[in-house]
Amino acid sequence: MVLVEQSGNGPDAAPDRSLAPRESRVTTLLLIGKLRSHHGESLCRIRNLSSGGLMAEVHVPLTEGDPVEIELKAGDRLSGEVRWVMAGRMGIAFDNPVEVGNVLARAAIRSSEQGLVRAPRFAAECPVDLRGDGRRHTGQLVNVSQGGARLHVDMELEQDQLLTLSVPGLPDRMGGVRWARDAALGLAFVEPLSFDELGIWLAQRRLRT
Repeated sequence: MVLVEQSGNGPDAAPDRSLAPRESRVTTLLLIGKLRSHHGESLCRIRNLSSGGLMAEVHVPLTEGDPVEIELKAGDRLSGEVRWVMAGRMGIAFDNPVEVGNVLARAAIRSSEQGLVRAPRFAAECPVDLRGDGRRHTGQLVNVSQGGARLHVDMELEQDQLLTLSVPGLPDRMGGVRWARDAALGLAFVEPLSFDELGIWLAQRRLRT
């Protein structure tokens, strides 16, 4: 979602060493994306965007010169190189300039046509517990996003049934069954995971592997 459009000297602008030459026009955002780097896939939150680069919040340790790619929820992929890292934020210079208006328009059109664009999903296999109707079951996490999860389970479930999901390292989340078939189900969380909850959990898992 676009909050405000401002010059590069606003309070959310990157440090002066971020990009050279500095873009004269920067759009300030709160946009979630999927970051691909040598750490694998992780969550990021874009704070501002210009034709030549962006600033984002991350939970993985990156250094100047690292190649990265950010995939937005609307499908755009922005590739570039890390120019600076400071206090959980990074500045990226794009390999090729982008049309900021077109990127934001595609996100707006997809959101309008399809409703809320699905949050980035991350493969993350681990055992989980499911509780519902006074019963407890075990399953396997397949992937997770801020808004839900895909699971493998050996139980009969109905659409819209409420369950509580326990994933090691994450806070418990209640969710409704969106679909269930072939020993798998999709769960939509009643309360989404926060950016820090999921981002830090993913980063810690990547660093342990």
